[in-house]
Amino acid sequence: MSMYVFQVKPGMDLQVASNLRKRGYFIRCPQRTLSIRKDGAWQERTEPIFAGYLFLEYPEGKLRTKDYYEICDADGVMQFLKYRGQAAPLTKQEEAYILWLWNRGYPITASHIYTTSNGDRMILSGMLRQYEDHIISMDVRQRRAKIRIPILGRDYTITLPVIGV
Repeated sequence: MSMYVFQVKPGMDLQVASNLRKRGYFIRCPQRTLSIRKDGAWQERTEPIFAGYLFLEYPEGKLRTKDYYEICDADGVMQFLKYRGQAAPLTKQEEAYILWLWNRGYPITASHIYTTSNGDRMILSGMLRQYEDHIISMDVRQRRAKIRIPILGRDYTITLPVIGV
């Protein structure tokens, strides 16, 4: 199995993923459910983690030319992410990050954080518990944690939900 990344037009992530799945491609679109403060109240909003990017899980290894052009010609698809001029598969470690973020197709919900009296933070449960060493920053008041994920040799910072207990 190989996994490839391609870029889609803004706001078309879920629509493109659905259309390509109907054509028989296995597309992953990792999502998260964030708490947004609006008009003094917290509201939940589910959105893609990598807005504008989808991940193609390709069982045959190297992406065939026919499939490459069929995906590129799909409505809303802009281009594959390339490495040295070619659509390049993710490394096994990068695939593991995407599978982790994909969360078996369910949006990532808030990890529970406990703050001690001296300011230390402990992750009690949730997705962040597995990857504590990737955390860049955590703001429990804003209910956000930023983590670093490498994809095709470049580090991306993504925001995941947290909640204080």
